[in-house]
Amino acid sequence: METFGIHWFRRDLRIAGNAALKQQVDRHKGRVLGIFTFDDKFLSRPDFSVNRFQFFLKSLAALRDDLRSAGGDLLVLSKSPDDGFELIGECFKKKGLSAASVSWSRDYEPFARDRDARMQKTFESWGWSVITERDHLLIEPHEIRSQQGTPFKVYSPFAKQWFNLLQTDDVKERIVRQKAGLTFLDLKAKGKEPKVFHLTWKELLGDLLPEDHLDRFLKENGARVTVPIPEAGPAAAWKTLRAFSGKLASYGETRDFMAVEGTSKMSLYLKNGTITVPQIIAAYELEFLKFKGDDGATKYLKELVWREFYYHVMWHWPNAEREAFIEKYRNLQWENDDKLFEAWKAGKTGYPIVDAAMRELLTTGWMHNRARMIVASFLTKDLLVDWRWGEKWFMNQLLDGDLAPNNGGWQWAASTGCDPQPYFRIFNPILQSERFDAEGTYIRRYIPELKDVPTKEIHNPSSATRKRTGYPDPVVIHAEQKVRASMLFKQ
Repeated sequence: METFGIHWFRRDLRIAGNAALKQQVDRHKGRVLGIFTFDDKFLSRPDFSVNRFQFFLKSLAALRDDLRSAGGDLLVLSKSPDDGFELIGECFKKKGLSAASVSWSRDYEPFARDRDARMQKTFESWGWSVITERDHLLIEPHEIRSQQGTPFKVYSPFAKQWFNLLQTDDVKERIVRQKAGLTFLDLKAKGKEPKVFHLTWKELLGDLLPEDHLDRFLKENGARVTVPIPEAGPAAAWKTLRAFSGKLASYGETRDFMAVEGTSKMSLYLKNGTITVPQIIAAYELEFLKFKGDDGATKYLKELVWREFYYHVMWHWPNAEREAFIEKYRNLQWENDDKLFEAWKAGKTGYPIVDAAMRELLTTGWMHNRARMIVASFLTKDLLVDWRWGEKWFMNQLLDGDLAPNNGGWQWAASTGCDPQPYFRIFNPILQSERFDAEGTYIRRYIPELKDVPTKEIHNPSSATRKRTGYPDPVVIHAEQKVRASMLFKQ
């Protein structure tokens, strides 16, 4: 029998530009099968999100459709990787088969690194060769170092070195390869998707084929969803990317204004690997940009570099997942008032910009990036609640919840992380509101009780207006809490 390979999908849910998958296709002349296993530990994480899981499931379903229309297949098992591959291995033995190779795209989170190291030993003990490739990052954490050979702890020098590497032949070649992947997406959009795969699970295992659990998960989890789930999959990612192309030039001027659709929302698709940072760079031809540039495209690329920076930090300092990066702030005496935390979660703090952002999160599963900074600062510096409480809540709610960027963003706002905002620079929520939602459009969108309040009062309604509309009084006084926050860090 001809050889065949297995590609283990995780957070690379696409065909186009999938380097590890392509290696398998080339090696086995298209005789490659996809598999996905739901790890019990993942489903039982305290920061698990029903809504984000549904978006992930829809991304998986789109991947399955793409693979099948291209002549391939995907098997989704409700088992841990250990148990799932053990089951597949037993089926192979009964059929007298053995996969020649298994491939996957590398991941960088602490849990994923441990899992992959364990599974690699298992596969090699079975005689399967292992293929891994970089995927959702352009430059992996181990590839970028300071002149002293140490990992970076500050964004700016990291970004400068990242931009330097962007000009090297090796990195440029990575982007060139992604342009071919984008051509594949264009062909698919035109209904001319090539048949690159030549094997299905049914053809291989027949009656021994294990039950696929994707449709069951989609139905059962879908019944618990609380927000609208966007279009998912590579086609949706590509559509969103193209829609944003006309806004790229003005990104620097519009990205902070919450009522404006000035951000790309690509984080939704980056999370599941239905598109990657290298693909975005290839699509927008960002590889020619320089670090010192101040145009919209360069500012956008620098935001993608922030994402790579936070993965760099998580890779080199995995303890940052659970504790403050800055050691002296690991024992801060947060007040952690449950009532204040609940008011923050519900969008009932009495500060309109904070409440609008928190209600946006509850009703859409999304929050504007400027709003994320405002509410994170407010929780940690005004309410004096541990950043880990907020980080977990975001992961419970965000459709784009991603460990490294979410952790990095929260520790930045709380002044406990790698290259954070200084603890004495505390966002004033009213000033932030006046600057980035001057007309109150964003506030009115998510706080209907304030929709008729005059613009001059929308950012800080009077007592009479609060009483008339039922909008709550402020749960704290910002000026007082600012002093207390500074004392917390000084101690």
